[in-house]
Amino acid sequence: MSPQHTSSLTELGQEAGLALKSAGHNVTVFESTTAGLIQAALQVVPGASSYTTCGAIAYGKEHAAAAALGIDLSSSSQPSDGAAYKASKIAWTQAVARHKRREVGATWCICESGACGPTFNHSDMTAGFAAIFVTGPVERGILVQSDSNDREANMWIFTKAALDLLAACVKDASATSPEVAVETLLSTREDRYGGVEIEVTGFETSTPVRLFDVELRQGLETWVARGKKGIWLKVPLQAASCVGSAVTQGFQFHHAKQDYVLLTRWLPDTPSSLPKYSFTQIGVGGIVLNGKGEVLMVQERVSPIPLFQGSWKLPGGLADPSEDFAETVAREVHEETGVTGSLIGVVSIRHSHGFRFSQGDIYVVVKIQATKEEITLDPHELLDAQWMSAVAIESLVADPSADSLDGKVSANNWKVISNALHGSLIEGTVIPNSRGGKSSMLYTAPKPAGAL
Repeated sequence: MSPQHTSSLTELGQEAGLALKSAGHNVTVFESTTAGLIQAALQVVPGASSYTTCGAIAYGKEHAAAAALGIDLSSSSQPSDGAAYKASKIAWTQAVARHKRREVGATWCICESGACGPTFNHSDMTAGFAAIFVTGPVERGILVQSDSNDREANMWIFTKAALDLLAACVKDASATSPEVAVETLLSTREDRYGGVEIEVTGFETSTPVRLFDVELRQGLETWVARGKKGIWLKVPLQAASCVGSAVTQGFQFHHAKQDYVLLTRWLPDTPSSLPKYSFTQIGVGGIVLNGKGEVLMVQERVSPIPLFQGSWKLPGGLADPSEDFAETVAREVHEETGVTGSLIGVVSIRHSHGFRFSQGDIYVVVKIQATKEEITLDPHELLDAQWMSAVAIESLVADPSADSLDGKVSANNWKVISNALHGSLIEGTVIPNSRGGKSSMLYTAPKPAGAL
């Protein structure tokens, strides 16, 4: 390509600028060889503020360019000749364009780099060249090779080629898909309460955190302007490095699971009305009866409270997710003693506070009829397990002021057991779940005799 000067930046940028304005798109520019001419040509067109965004001139040593771009995309090996040098520039412009478009949040990014002359890094090069890459709704890259080493002339040539390529891409994209969606890291959904639910879905271990930071900041500006209230941000484990950025933008921890952490931010200048995470654990104990009417009693190997070490108590444990009360007891009893059974009814419910991690504690006692009575002790969990008659249990009830319950039964446990043996039970009924999935259990008091 022979060098041709142009006397007007407006002439260079007008076609691309008008195409961007017509489509309602914007563009970010990162260039090297043209030293700002691409950005200047776009900016000189009247109304350019509607489509131009930030950009950078990354001309100089590799470390200086990396500082300007905020990324280091240099090759680990130096090109050995002119052909390899040109190939490295093609790869570099493609990588930078895709990266910076995503980071800036622009519809388009154009990246350019090469060599203008009059001297070159490789002896087999005698004329200027530029690798140009445009990314957006469509992607195209070209290698423009001049016939000259005239530095200024080549800069104008490469600028015109870049702007012509951008204009063609914008027109083609507008003709095939007028509605353009910019690639994002965040998947968002508005909830029914005037808030926004966000999930980080496009983040990989190699993704720079600043991409997340920029997109979240832009989102917050939009949601504030639209009067949104509660913002819920779900960060999966692979994007854990984004948590610090979210906190600096005003988010607070809500809860964490093994594979994600959920953060929230309340946007209005009012007290937050966002619901707190679950703050109550559920424990279930079982009054398991054998065919003789005896109750299964166990001694834990390690009691959570020293006072209860060695005491006789009801088998049971903490409920797992999606478990009904009877399922928890059936699992725990079978794991610890080998005994199996089926639900008769709910005996009692106790609600306490200030347990581990400041959790509340709901302790439900259910009555179970054993279907397999043989005891097979789990020595890792229990010291002993026995079938006991009500008389035997009552004889072991300790004085409430006792310093140790070793070998004894607490007064509260006996109260619950006595009620289970002689009192009324709460009945469980399977009902459909309004949210779908596993059926729910409805627990109600029994109807009085003769009631409809």
